Amino acid sequence: MKGVFVSKSSGVLLSVALCAALCVGACSSAGDAGGDADWLGEGGTGNSGPGAGSGLTGGMGAASGGGGDGGGEVCGVDVCPAPQGGVTFDCKHRFLYGINYAWRHFGADFGGIAAWQQPGVAADPGAHAARLADIRAHGGSVVRWWVFPDFRGDGVTFDGSDQPTGLGATAVADLHKALELAAQEDVYLMPCLFSFDAFRPSETVAGIWVPGITPMVTDAGRRAMLLENVVRPLARAAAASPHRGRLIAWDVINEPEWAMTGTSPYDDEDYDPMPELSSVSHAQMEAFVAGVIGVLREESDALITVGGAAMKWAKAWSAVDVDFYQFHMYDWIDTYWPYTLSPADFGVDDKPVVMGEFPLRGLSGASYGALVESWYGNGYAGAMGWHYDEASPQELTAMKAFADGQVCETRY
Repeated sequence: MKGVFVSKSSGVLLSVALCAALCVGACSSAGDAGGDADWLGEGGTGNSGPGAGSGLTGGMGAASGGGGDGGGEVCGVDVCPAPQGGVTFDCKHRFLYGINYAWRHFGADFGGIAAWQQPGVAADPGAHAARLADIRAHGGSVVRWWVFPDFRGDGVTFDGSDQPTGLGATAVADLHKALELAAQEDVYLMPCLFSFDAFRPSETVAGIWVPGITPMVTDAGRRAMLLENVVRPLARAAAASPHRGRLIAWDVINEPEWAMTGTSPYDDEDYDPMPELSSVSHAQMEAFVAGVIGVLREESDALITVGGAAMKWAKAWSAVDVDFYQFHMYDWIDTYWPYTLSPADFGVDDKPVVMGEFPLRGLSGASYGALVESWYGNGYAGAMGWHYDEASPQELTAMKAFADGQVCETRY
């Protein structure tokens, strides 16, 4: 795009080209409510819908697409963009800051597990609301929440041949309630659809048959069923929610590298899968991830990422259509791929980079505060500690302390 635009409330001329350089995605009108003091510009923010535009289709100052209650808008001037690196969503360029929830009941939050008397979100809203409120009170703006880490839950239905046939009875209601609670407590959600955990062979766990995902990744027909019968209706349900603007990004899969074997086609180190998993090749996993992304692009305006296990495999998802990279950091990783290095040092500075998991207690040689301050000043786009249910009061206090120092820059 060429030219300039004028923000009427500030009279500021801002180059669209400069603004676009700061954006990871289009400035879609993705919020739940009208006007925001973080922006100098005209018009409120409405819920986004399909066609509102996100991904790499625009930049700050670009006209948002239509759809949603608020319709299209022209973004004004962001008065507090993250200074070094960030993710742009709803016309705000922010350091994507928050925490991994990551579940109240593993595999049950979206669909429940009736056999274990574990309810989904819709049947237990008070407990989830209290946790989301506490996250917000400690400075978290984004919550990474696991959806189907494996198939022990009732959220996905299967036929007698372990082929996925659809969503469970409460999965959509649970997703809608989660988005409603996010709006109520002023946080944004990053649903993580799958995890390496699902690559265990099919087995019975405490009386529940748990199908493994590997045949659905390696077999094109089964993969298509998973995409069309599970991913598409879930993404479509999210887009139909009046609170869809609270879904900031989809995380396709958590740490898929642990279920991959063989060499990397992008000169990363060879994969070293967990022995208890039924692993797949890079090409097979890449086809699966690309297929999920394709469906999400058709049904949703949210951003998209993949929860990469480590900088050890920094280029693993460079060929799929993610809006920002995500990597995880633990002591074993820091030993060889130090947290002090920048995205450019790792060769992944072509898109924003979010540190999607790291210990809330910090690393052996660095406190929580030292980690997030380093990433904030060294070009990273966000940080999300692991994880809320195991967080001590002191760790949550450290989380809040960083947010208090960058109140606007860390809040969508």
